[in-house]
Amino acid sequence: MKTTKKSFIFAAVLGVILSANPSVSFSEHVANDSSAKAQVLARGSEIEFSTYIKENLPKFSKKADWQVIERIVTLYSQSPSKLLNTTQDDKNAFNEAVKSLNTKLNRQKDEQAEQWSRDLQKTVQQIQFIWNFDIDSLTPVFIETPAYVAPATASL
Repeated sequence: MKTTKKSFIFAAVLGVILSANPSVSFSEHVANDSSAKAQVLARGSEIEFSTYIKENLPKFSKKADWQVIERIVTLYSQSPSKLLNTTQDDKNAFNEAVKSLNTKLNRQKDEQAEQWSRDLQKTVQQIQFIWNFDIDSLTPVFIETPAYVAPATASL
């Protein structure tokens, strides 16, 4: 009798929980969140980005800043591990060039420029993570476990 009663209560509570339909779901927040729509500039999208910059910001595309951004993003797209060999001067030049490009992209008043700006920011975050990752600080953790000792058999 008690089991049937508990099962009924459990089924009723589960039914109420499953039938409750929240007015705003998590997926709607993700769909409306502009940062969730950002893509990393890799696997061919860096080429589309380069084309966009050359068509819409021709003066900037001829500057050394653009060459630095293009080189680092292409290197990231080809092999992120190669970014570990980047010099500090190149890192600083890249950071300054990205600031300059973001300023230019934010002056553009179209949705495509905003999307490229978000994509660039996401890519820069990934690149910064790789540059700030300290492989030397990673050391394996050794956990001492006692050796197995078979129980002694009682002998009479």
